[in-house]
Amino acid sequence: MKETISNEEEIGFLFNVDILIKSRSNALALQSLLEFINKEEQIADFRIQSGIELGKIIEVTLQSKKDSFAFLHKERKKSQSNARQKNSSLNQATASTVPVKPQKEIETPDSQKAPSTEASNTTNGNSFDVWIDTLIKENRLTRIVVNNKNGRHQSIPCRILNFDRDTSIVSVYHVDEKQVYTFRTNEIDEFL
Repeated sequence: MKETISNEEEIGFLFNVDILIKSRSNALALQSLLEFINKEEQIADFRIQSGIELGKIIEVTLQSKKDSFAFLHKERKKSQSNARQKNSSLNQATASTVPVKPQKEIETPDSQKAPSTEASNTTNGNSFDVWIDTLIKENRLTRIVVNNKNGRHQSIPCRILNFDRDTSIVSVYHVDEKQVYTFRTNEIDEFL
């Protein structure tokens, strides 16, 4: 028996092809490739294996966030270990060299300790800095109200990715639009 294929029956063929498309950006080149492929009726299906470079800003922002977390974590560990070493060395020194003090003398160092804790809180930054650092560290969902160019208020559900104190710039990830936006702190009316 001889098998024959009728002319009416179509057979699919698979080709692996590298295509170079000239364009101003990767996104525009991808768009023109998709338009070219989709307008051909004979192409039943396709899969793009490589060459897509979308989402790089998000990747860079997330990587810088991870790097800054790691740096902050290391710095805190160093400062905590330094503080423990200082406290243990002070406790050993005072235990070995200082005789037992009367009650009045013990109370005065406590009153002297209060200003030092206030100074350390001041060096850590104001409450806004601490609060925004907490939002960044915990990757907490928040909502900001932004005054846009037309003077209209825009409510944005987001996660804060970065806060640059020097330039007062906040980078946020809009959870609905899946976009990263950058605002100056004077453009933000409210943090909810």
